[in-house]
Amino acid sequence: MGIDRVDSRRAGKTTATMAALMLLGGCMTHQPTGIDAYQTGGIDQWLATADADKVVNAMAAKGMMPATIDCRFADTTPGQLAYVSKFTWKRAPTNTRYHWEVGDPSYLVSKEVKANRVGLRRVFAKEVRDAATGQKVGCSVWAS
Repeated sequence: MGIDRVDSRRAGKTTATMAALMLLGGCMTHQPTGIDAYQTGGIDQWLATADADKVVNAMAAKGMMPATIDCRFADTTPGQLAYVSKFTWKRAPTNTRYHWEVGDPSYLVSKEVKANRVGLRRVFAKEVRDAATGQKVGCSVWAS
């Protein structure tokens, strides 16, 4: 029995030593609370609408919802307006419904009215003006 105790103490000391060395050597990883892997794993990028829909759906499956949205023009050529967006995420409270949109500010006003009719309230909004053309794009998130 004495041998077992010594071996187990030695194993415990070895494990503690290895953990300390890994921590000091930078081998341990830590992800800050509230930040999802989509943000830290390369998805924290500008997304076209179709890609943004895919990311939002994937995050919803993980119980996350957009906390903020950023938007900008991808193309300001007349008649070829294209927008891209970027999100930050938070844990979605139980039974929360949400909706997001990117577009011309007047378009967002109509979406605001529709969102309010179904019980959603704006939780985040941003408007950006292209310096070269003066055009504006807005983005919003509404939630229950």
